[in-house]
Amino acid sequence: MKISSQLQFSRGSKLAAAVAVVLLGTALSAWLWPQGGGETSARVVANDYSGRPSACLAADDSAAIAQTVQHAWTVLQQSRQDSQVNVQQLVIPVKDAAEAAPYLSGLTAQRCSLIVTVGAPFNGALPSVAKDASHVRFIAIDPPAGTDLKGATALTTGQLPERLGQSVRDLAAEH
Repeated sequence: MKISSQLQFSRGSKLAAAVAVVLLGTALSAWLWPQGGGETSARVVANDYSGRPSACLAADDSAAIAQTVQHAWTVLQQSRQDSQVNVQQLVIPVKDAAEAAPYLSGLTAQRCSLIVTVGAPFNGALPSVAKDASHVRFIAIDPPAGTDLKGATALTTGQLPERLGQSVRDLAAEH
Protein backbone atom coordinates (compact mmCIF):
# COMPACT_ATOMS: atom_id res chain seq x y z
CA MET A 1 0.00 0.00 0.00
CA LYS A 2 2.83 2.33 0.62
CA ILE A 3 3.87 2.13 -2.98
CA SER A 4 0.47 3.21 -4.28
CA SER A 5 0.33 6.24 -1.94
CA GLN A 6 3.78 7.31 -3.17
CA LEU A 7 2.56 7.06 -6.74
CA GLN A 8 -0.43 9.24 -5.93
CA PHE A 9 1.80 11.81 -4.22
CA SER A 10 4.12 11.82 -7.18
CA ARG A 11 1.24 12.35 -9.64
CA GLY A 12 -0.24 15.08 -7.44
CA SER A 13 3.06 16.93 -7.14
CA LYS A 14 3.57 16.71 -10.89
CA LEU A 15 0.13 18.18 -11.46
CA ALA A 16 0.77 20.96 -8.93
CA ALA A 17 4.11 21.76 -10.56
CA ALA A 18 2.51 21.90 -14.02
CA VAL A 19 -0.22 24.25 -12.78
CA ALA A 20 2.40 26.47 -11.10
CA VAL A 21 4.43 26.68 -14.33
CA VAL A 22 1.35 27.61 -16.37
CA LEU A 23 0.32 30.29 -13.85
CA LEU A 24 3.86 31.69 -13.66
CA GLY A 25 4.12 31.75 -17.46
CA THR A 26 0.79 33.56 -17.77
CA ALA A 27 1.74 36.13 -15.15
CA LEU A 28 5.14 36.72 -16.78
CA SER A 29 3.58 37.10 -20.24
CA ALA A 30 1.04 39.61 -18.96
CA TRP A 31 3.76 41.61 -17.21
CA LEU A 32 6.10 41.70 -20.24
CA TRP A 33 3.43 42.19 -22.93
CA PRO A 34 3.78 45.61 -24.66
CA GLN A 35 1.26 48.11 -23.40
CA GLY A 36 -0.51 49.85 -26.30
CA GLY A 37 -3.36 51.58 -24.60
CA GLY A 38 -3.06 55.43 -25.14
CA GLU A 39 0.71 55.57 -24.65
CA THR A 40 2.71 57.42 -27.28
CA SER A 41 5.65 55.74 -28.93
CA ALA A 42 9.17 56.86 -28.19
CA ARG A 43 10.49 59.70 -30.32
CA VAL A 44 13.13 58.56 -32.78
CA VAL A 45 16.06 60.95 -33.14
CA ALA A 46 18.97 60.62 -35.53
CA ASN A 47 22.24 61.27 -33.72
CA ASP A 48 25.73 61.37 -35.10
CA TYR A 49 28.10 60.54 -32.30
CA SER A 50 31.23 61.13 -34.38
CA GLY A 51 30.91 64.89 -33.89
CA ARG A 52 31.83 65.40 -37.54
CA PRO A 53 29.83 67.62 -39.91
CA SER A 54 27.65 65.96 -42.57
CA ALA A 55 27.19 66.75 -46.24
CA CYS A 56 23.94 65.39 -47.66
CA LEU A 57 22.93 64.99 -51.29
CA ALA A 58 19.20 65.16 -52.10
CA ALA A 59 17.96 64.41 -55.60
CA ASP A 60 15.05 62.95 -57.51
CA ASP A 61 15.58 59.70 -59.38
CA SER A 62 14.85 60.94 -62.90
CA ALA A 63 17.07 59.63 -65.69
CA ALA A 64 17.62 63.18 -66.97
CA ILE A 65 19.77 64.12 -63.96
CA ALA A 66 21.27 60.72 -63.12
CA GLN A 67 24.71 61.65 -64.47
CA THR A 68 24.77 64.93 -62.51
CA VAL A 69 23.71 63.11 -59.33
CA GLN A 70 26.47 60.53 -59.80
CA HIS A 71 29.04 63.26 -60.44
CA ALA A 72 28.00 65.21 -57.33
CA TRP A 73 28.07 62.04 -55.22
CA THR A 74 31.57 61.18 -56.46
CA VAL A 75 32.82 64.68 -55.57
CA LEU A 76 31.27 64.41 -52.09
CA GLN A 77 32.86 61.01 -51.46
CA GLN A 78 36.29 62.14 -52.63
CA SER A 79 36.11 65.34 -50.59
CA ARG A 80 35.16 63.55 -47.38
CA GLN A 81 38.28 61.40 -47.45
CA ASP A 82 40.48 64.46 -47.07
CA SER A 83 38.28 66.30 -44.61
CA GLN A 84 36.65 63.77 -42.22
CA VAL A 85 33.15 64.87 -43.18
CA ASN A 86 30.29 62.36 -43.16
CA VAL A 87 28.40 62.13 -46.46
CA GLN A 88 25.05 60.59 -47.32
CA GLN A 89 22.69 60.63 -50.26
CA LEU A 90 18.92 60.59 -50.62
CA VAL A 91 17.78 59.82 -54.16
CA ILE A 92 14.03 59.23 -54.33
CA PRO A 93 11.15 59.58 -56.77
CA VAL A 94 9.41 62.92 -56.31
CA LYS A 95 7.36 64.89 -58.82
CA ASP A 96 7.50 68.42 -57.52
CA ALA A 97 8.76 70.78 -54.81
CA ALA A 98 5.80 70.02 -52.53
CA GLU A 99 6.81 66.33 -52.42
CA ALA A 100 10.52 67.13 -52.02
CA ALA A 101 10.18 69.65 -49.15
CA PRO A 102 9.51 67.10 -46.35
CA TYR A 103 12.62 65.15 -47.36
CA LEU A 104 14.76 68.28 -47.25
CA SER A 105 13.28 69.16 -43.86
CA GLY A 106 14.20 65.67 -42.70
CA LEU A 107 17.81 66.21 -43.72
CA THR A 108 17.92 69.45 -41.73
CA ALA A 109 16.47 67.58 -38.74
CA GLN A 110 19.25 64.98 -39.11
CA ARG A 111 21.71 67.82 -38.66
CA CYS A 112 23.20 67.84 -42.15
CA SER A 113 25.66 70.75 -42.17
CA LEU A 114 25.57 71.05 -45.97
CA ILE A 115 22.70 69.97 -48.21
CA VAL A 116 23.33 69.66 -51.94
CA THR A 117 20.22 69.49 -54.15
CA VAL A 118 19.98 68.19 -57.70
CA GLY A 119 16.85 68.24 -59.86
CA ALA A 120 13.96 70.64 -60.25
CA PRO A 121 11.82 69.23 -57.36
CA PHE A 122 14.56 69.55 -54.73
CA ASN A 123 15.94 72.82 -56.11
CA GLY A 124 12.39 74.19 -56.07
CA ALA A 125 11.81 73.11 -52.47
CA LEU A 126 15.11 74.52 -51.28
CA PRO A 127 14.03 78.15 -50.59
CA SER A 128 11.10 77.19 -48.36
CA VAL A 129 13.26 74.84 -46.31
CA ALA A 130 16.34 77.09 -46.22
CA LYS A 131 14.46 79.98 -44.62
CA ASP A 132 13.84 77.87 -41.49
CA ALA A 133 17.30 76.29 -41.38
CA SER A 134 19.82 79.07 -41.02
CA HIS A 135 22.32 76.63 -39.47
CA VAL A 136 22.55 74.65 -42.75
CA ARG A 137 24.37 75.55 -45.95
CA PHE A 138 22.56 74.78 -49.18
CA ILE A 139 23.97 74.28 -52.66
CA ALA A 140 21.73 73.81 -55.69
CA ILE A 141 23.27 72.09 -58.70
CA ASP A 142 22.03 73.40 -62.07
CA PRO A 143 18.82 74.98 -60.74
CA PRO A 144 16.21 75.89 -63.38
CA ALA A 145 16.29 79.48 -64.59
CA GLY A 146 14.20 81.72 -62.37
CA THR A 147 14.48 79.54 -59.26
CA ASP A 148 14.54 81.69 -56.12
CA LEU A 149 17.62 80.52 -54.23
CA LYS A 150 17.47 82.71 -51.13
CA GLY A 151 19.77 81.11 -48.61
CA ALA A 152 21.51 78.88 -51.17
CA THR A 153 24.41 78.88 -53.61
CA ALA A 154 23.94 77.79 -57.21
CA LEU A 155 26.64 75.75 -58.95
CA THR A 156 26.88 74.42 -62.46
CA THR A 157 27.94 70.85 -63.16
CA GLY A 158 31.33 72.15 -64.28
CA GLN A 159 31.91 73.81 -60.90
CA LEU A 160 31.32 70.62 -58.89
CA PRO A 161 34.87 69.30 -58.47
CA GLU A 162 36.38 72.58 -57.33
CA ARG A 163 33.62 74.50 -55.56
CA LEU A 164 31.62 71.63 -54.07
CA GLY A 165 34.82 69.91 -52.96
CA GLN A 166 35.98 73.14 -51.31
CA SER A 167 32.63 73.57 -49.55
CA VAL A 168 32.99 70.10 -48.01
CA ARG A 169 36.56 70.80 -46.90
CA ASP A 170 35.42 74.13 -45.41
CA LEU A 171 32.89 72.24 -43.22
CA ALA A 172 35.69 70.28 -41.60
CA ALA A 173 37.77 73.41 -41.02
CA GLU A 174 34.86 75.14 -39.26
CA HIS A 175 34.04 72.28 -36.88
